[in-house]
Amino acid sequence: MPPRFLSLRYLLALAFLALVVTVYVFYSLRPPYALYDNLFRSEILESQDLTRNPTSHKKYVKFRQLQGAGFNNQAQEILLFHHLALETGRTYVYQPFIWRPRGEKEKVPLSAFLRGPTRGSINEATFDEVCPESEVKHVKIRQSYDRQWEHAKAVLRSKDRCVVVDDWLFSWAYLASPGIHDIWPSYQKYLNKHFEWSSQVLGVVERTKTDLNLATNETSSYMALHLRRGKCNSPAPTTPFHHAIGDFETHCNWLRHEKTGFTTWATLPLLAHSTLYPSLDINDPDSVFDHCYPSLRRILDAVTLQAKDRPHTRRLHILHDGAWDHPLVYLQFYKLREALMSFQWTRKQRWKGGPMMQVTQSSDLPVQRGERDWKVCVDMDLAVKADAFVGNGYSSLSSQIVALRLALGQGTADDITLV
Repeated sequence: MPPRFLSLRYLLALAFLALVVTVYVFYSLRPPYALYDNLFRSEILESQDLTRNPTSHKKYVKFRQLQGAGFNNQAQEILLFHHLALETGRTYVYQPFIWRPRGEKEKVPLSAFLRGPTRGSINEATFDEVCPESEVKHVKIRQSYDRQWEHAKAVLRSKDRCVVVDDWLFSWAYLASPGIHDIWPSYQKYLNKHFEWSSQVLGVVERTKTDLNLATNETSSYMALHLRRGKCNSPAPTTPFHHAIGDFETHCNWLRHEKTGFTTWATLPLLAHSTLYPSLDINDPDSVFDHCYPSLRRILDAVTLQAKDRPHTRRLHILHDGAWDHPLVYLQFYKLREALMSFQWTRKQRWKGGPMMQVTQSSDLPVQRGERDWKVCVDMDLAVKADAFVGNGYSSLSSQIVALRLALGQGTADDITLV
């Protein structure tokens, strides 16, 4: 048989095998279609029941929502929208996630991830029924950052029953500005009262705590570390719906040239002393990069800072974005684990409690078939409930974990270190 024919047959066989593996992985990791279909139906029924209450005289608001970015870029915005709606006496109109692992156009039900914003709210399909376009008031509420929050509340407190906000309220520049500090006092109370994971997420959380022996007690207390490595799905700051897909190193190089600072709740004044020395200097490009994409040495210093204060805490869970297309993340994880579990290394760092007894990572989560979509939520919940948290001030994930730790009474600024 000619060598050329053999090569062609070999390539066809490889292509077929790759297709089979892709199909298997997709259908084994994706939640069953029936589950998401049932959740969509439940959202519609709950929304319709809410609007059919004869004693209800509700006002509604639907926002222009970010779609298709990373989980926390969407989640933090949804939570802020829900909070703003409640602050202004309006019923929040929620929309599905455009969840990147499921594809650019596939919608997944919000209640599969975040239950809080769907309680007492209505979905967009029901909004279209109760608010025909002829009765909708379209508004724009962008304002200077120092006036944005109060201006948005003033506009939404109008008497109009059905309001649609056409401009993008929570731009990346606004989220990195001191203007969002005006939101924190009420947002902290909002999270404490309304934040709620879905039952699907909580089920995996409980299994993970048992299987990985992670709890907040003397025998299995643990720390959490966000290793911000892997694929970056953050939208570019200048355009709300254009996605900057690449790795975090490339993204941080871009931020270095833009002299960009921390994001969202990592900028809170109460966390000013939580940043690992040397502090961030946005006028120094190297300082921006060192904080955005910290070296493993710097990350180890941050873990050491917390570990020295907690000699009984000798378990660590590491959150990261490692995947088949970013395998070097796992190499960096193993380098960290080798140091943190070394008697010799921890003795040099003067750890009183000895090295870490256990270091786990995101890929260790005991997710079963169809549960992969919820891994990021499970990782977040573990980090929120950890004895201490080491995060990245440039990350929306780290920032939201910080907010939840503070708002839910899971810790203080002293329990947080930002690299």
